[in-house]
Amino acid sequence: MSTYEQKGSLAMRALALKKTRALLVLAMASAGFAVTSSTASAAPVAIDLCASNGQITMPDTTVVPVWGFVQTASCAANLVNDTNFPGAPLVVNEGDVVTINVTNALPPDPAPATDPPDHTVRFEIPGITFDPGGTDAAVGATVSRTFTASAPGTYEFQSAGDAGRQEAMGLYGALIVRSATANQAYDVPSTGYDVEATLVLSAIDPNFNAAPDTFDLHGYRATYWLINGKAYPDTAGIVATAGQRVLLRYVNGGFDNTTMLLLGMHERVLARDARLLNNPFDADAETLPAGATEDAIATVPSTAPPSTSGFPLYNRQLHVTNGTAPNPAYAPGGMLTFIHP
Repeated sequence: MSTYEQKGSLAMRALALKKTRALLVLAMASAGFAVTSSTASAAPVAIDLCASNGQITMPDTTVVPVWGFVQTASCAANLVNDTNFPGAPLVVNEGDVVTINVTNALPPDPAPATDPPDHTVRFEIPGITFDPGGTDAAVGATVSRTFTASAPGTYEFQSAGDAGRQEAMGLYGALIVRSATANQAYDVPSTGYDVEATLVLSAIDPNFNAAPDTFDLHGYRATYWLINGKAYPDTAGIVATAGQRVLLRYVNGGFDNTTMLLLGMHERVLARDARLLNNPFDADAETLPAGATEDAIATVPSTAPPSTSGFPLYNRQLHVTNGTAPNPAYAPGGMLTFIHP
């Protein structure tokens, strides 16, 4: 193993742990975007993804280079930006036969030829069993992965390339397989909901993102924490009224364990890693390991929320800041949003 690989493996230990979760769940599938009807007939589904580079802007105006998956039939000039990072969830119906075509449009690796291959994308979905075929796409190449969406739930798709550096740069996203019954997260009535929200959690160290090929990952220090690629106050709120059941689909695309807390209400934890729990339970805070997914339903109470903005949903480790002091956008910020009418 080269020195490059040793650094990546040691310093991104939490990201590497994600791969051990990958084969725990029965075969299922992914693709599509905003499919709204879960009762549609099962059908072949094809999705084109481009692994590309680009940049996003933080609330304090800091511009950060990122990589990400963009849904497009052509990678030409399709760069990652504030509107498509990390991208809308891929959504399919239970039973669909799905093919995802992943084209690698990442920039060439400037490192010496003795290092690992140039930014090869290694596309995977923990919990998915793919049909036999290629798994990797070198820069400029395309790989196609096919599978059947046999189990409803919330999954993460990602690239495991460059010893975890690709995922740290933003090559991750959410996959939703809808139940055959509309407005149910799974094939049981107890998972019914009125409103749903997908929450992809992640973090950014701008110093790493500026030099992903050469940065010493032992010095990785995140200063921005994101929900769906945004830091508060740019995060989108969740609109729901008293009595409505809100399905929260958590996806931890970050490098460490992340605890999310609901203030003023509880959530019922139904599933982890797209598998229903034998004993669902109520909680006001839940910790998601790196690479994990979780489904929970929170019923909006009739009592007044603790904030004029609504019921806060935020990072319990208090990663609710942007940048470093004395930045004027230092707080409040980070991994924070609200459930509100």
